Amino acid sequence: MFTKPHEVHLRWSDLDPNFHLRHSSYYDLASQHRMDMLNSYGLTTTVMQEQYFAPVLLREECIFHREIRADDKIHIRLGLKEVINEGTRWTLVHQFTNFNNKRMAELTVDISWLNLKTRRLARPLPEIVKALYNSIMSEIG
Repeated sequence: MFTKPHEVHLRWSDLDPNFHLRHSSYYDLASQHRMDMLNSYGLTTTVMQEQYFAPVLLREECIFHREIRADDKIHIRLGLKEVINEGTRWTLVHQFTNFNNKRMAELTVDISWLNLKTRRLARPLPEIVKALYNSIMSEIG
């Protein structure tokens, strides 16, 4: 299950010399989408700093199905694939689709949490897990 589609606004700097979406832009757009969702549910960078934790990527992979051109209208949706060990690790999937709902790319990330004091992977506080899970599930509705 995926969240409602959110429109992606492509910038000139997102394009490669062929006027296609540059491969690394998919990763940047997905990362920004994740942070926007967390922020909208109160899980801001300020909260993370106060609690001494931050998300950390363990794996990131993108499968490209169709090229995205400069003038294409694109949506991105986020899906929760797996939660492991009471929220210690999350697998999320970003789907890039056009306005006709054709899949353009699929980006999968494995995320864990870093304790900023110890610089080691750690289990986030239960309220953090709840906020992340609720932010995704409420969007899926």
